[in-house]
Amino acid sequence: MQTTIYDASGRDRISLAAWGHMLREFWGYRELTWRLISRNFSAQFRQSFLGYLWVVLPPVATAVVFALLRQAQIVNVPMAEGSMPYVLFALMGTTLWGFFTQITLMTTNSIASAGNLVSRIYFPREVLAVSSAFNAVINLAIRLAVLALMFALVRYAPHWQVVLAPLLLIPLAALGVGLGLFFAPINTMMHDVGRMLEFAFQFGLFLAPTVYPTPDLATATGRWERVLFWIHSLNPVSHFLYAVQSLVETGVFAVTRGLVVSTGLSFLILAVGWRFFHICEPLLAERL
Repeated sequence: MQTTIYDASGRDRISLAAWGHMLREFWGYRELTWRLISRNFSAQFRQSFLGYLWVVLPPVATAVVFALLRQAQIVNVPMAEGSMPYVLFALMGTTLWGFFTQITLMTTNSIASAGNLVSRIYFPREVLAVSSAFNAVINLAIRLAVLALMFALVRYAPHWQVVLAPLLLIPLAALGVGLGLFFAPINTMMHDVGRMLEFAFQFGLFLAPTVYPTPDLATATGRWERVLFWIHSLNPVSHFLYAVQSLVETGVFAVTRGLVVSTGLSFLILAVGWRFFHICEPLLAERL
């Protein structure tokens, strides 16, 4: 019986030299990264009748459905006085949640969906993950353009401090990429991982302030409101969404303890996820 021995060759070492090697190796393939970004974006909806409309349809459809349900009083979503119109609140929440979902799933599926390329050619596999993540960023830019158009149509002017929102989207993206890098090697062995994550994100939409605001603990009257408050407090994505909503409505960059912890946690998950991905890299081609 043939025995295969894998030599990590220092991949499992946690040191500045190891991180430097990872960065230099990735930077050496930056041109390939840009080519893959262009290829993935052009091929995303190549054989689709609606094409790039699929980029904006999911958040718009979700926001419109919840706005109609609220108007029909089927769902009760109280909005504070002076807050943005509910349809804009829901569209912004679903857009940002959709970005987090998409960047995580695209990174998770990046290796499994490129099996032939991985098994034939050597290059840092992080290139596939990063190129997939950048496609999620491009999709977000398109969705934000539609969101800005909706703000103009409804005639609601956000505060100018909203230009600081990218400072909040960077750690949100880091969290998604970090999770994706961690799950990507596992997904090459068990493709159910990607499907399970997709299902979890559909449910997770309701565990963040996407289609309803975070309850105020001081004024919460019911047990369910208090439970939601603590769920939102423990969900790092909630703090980024709340901070963006605060920028739009009040112009205040709400630097809360939860936001600081979530930001640090996001970059920690990115570092751990990337290191785990790099250690597992020699096994990826054989598992596909």
